[in-house]
Amino acid sequence: MTNETKTYNAGDLQDAYSLGENDLHWMSTALEHTRKEVKRLQQLAKENHFYEGYFSDLITHLDMYSYLAEERCNQHAALAKEYKQEWEASKQKAVA
Repeated sequence: MTNETKTYNAGDLQDAYSLGENDLHWMSTALEHTRKEVKRLQQLAKENHFYEGYFSDLITHLDMYSYLAEERCNQHAALAKEYKQEWEASKQKAVA
């Protein structure tokens, strides 16, 4: 095994950020589904005279995680797009 420095191009970085974007999109989708189900349960609890406050902390945390997932997804999408453009430009230079 040698200790050589590995180099990565914009295509490699674009792949990595695209993967991050997709993962966070899935997480955001899962959180949104969970939020809808909790709200449905909250309504059922209200109709059956359960204390609704049990759900408010959970909903607050779901909102927080959804926000974070959405922000990270947007950030990864922007970086993936940027690296893809850089990678495409470097391929064009290599051809010329």
